[in-house]
Amino acid sequence: MVNVAPSTVHVPVLASEVRSLAAVTPGQRWVDATLGFGGHTRALLADGAQVLGLDQDLEALSANAALVEAAQGRLSVKHTNFAEMAEPVQAWASGAVDGILADLGVSSWQLDQPARGFSFQADGPLDMRMDTTRGETALSLLQRSAPDVVARWLRELAEEPFAGPIARAACAWARGEGPHGTRGLAQTVVAALPRGYAAKLHHHPATRTFQALRLAVNAELEVLETLLDVAPKLLAPGGRLLIISFHSLEDRRVKETFAQLSGRRRPVAPRRGLPPPEAPEPEYALLTTKPVTASPLELETNPRSRSAKLRGLRRHAAEVASA
Repeated sequence: MVNVAPSTVHVPVLASEVRSLAAVTPGQRWVDATLGFGGHTRALLADGAQVLGLDQDLEALSANAALVEAAQGRLSVKHTNFAEMAEPVQAWASGAVDGILADLGVSSWQLDQPARGFSFQADGPLDMRMDTTRGETALSLLQRSAPDVVARWLRELAEEPFAGPIARAACAWARGEGPHGTRGLAQTVVAALPRGYAAKLHHHPATRTFQALRLAVNAELEVLETLLDVAPKLLAPGGRLLIISFHSLEDRRVKETFAQLSGRRRPVAPRRGLPPPEAPEPEYALLTTKPVTASPLELETNPRSRSAKLRGLRRHAAEVASA
């Protein structure tokens, strides 16, 4: 394991906004579904919560050893993907919990580690797995996938306008003799683009490709769908679900699910001329009608926060006990 000091490698986004929406009272049971390097968990603990921290990255879990010790029994950690959270959460809480927080995406520390393969800023193996103990690397995925499949990822997961040429070039590169590092893929992407196009972009030409591959390798949208299905059911009456997303595909799913659960999306009529079916009273209410974004001060001090969007949902307190 890599020995890192969490407080020096990761600044949690929207920290004060999360703390305000969480409204923790001492003794509450909270789940940090994306523990990372413990930034948000520190705030939950400081406000008196008991916390279960989940993470699929073993290096992140290892980095929190000192925090676990300092919490004196109020912090437990578990190596798992948050899509598989139901069993460990119920075992830890012996029932429902008072809050769940998920900070989606890749951390700054992960991006800065060449060996993890998330970035092309320094050369490294083309891995991109959040959980290095299982699953398929980005290189393996490229080597076995057809160009049209890769092109679909690029279009749907990153809105890449030159998905076809990039996919064909990337698949041919991955199946070639190599070497097969992150910079090699980035150079391949640039070479596949029309001459002069890259110079007009405000970001590196390979940014979208790396985003799409990371999302595909880790099935990030699929596990988010599972989280959105499972997490609300784990909340006690009055419990809160807070989710921070970093791109529109994630935020759109969170927004739609929260709208449905809170009754903002009413059932539609089966056909014209018929009334819509009667909707049951919603069990949840929105904590945020619009996404909460970073303050000007945070944008200045933490550039990663510029694309962060926080949404919150609360289970009604006056809930039927059997619900």
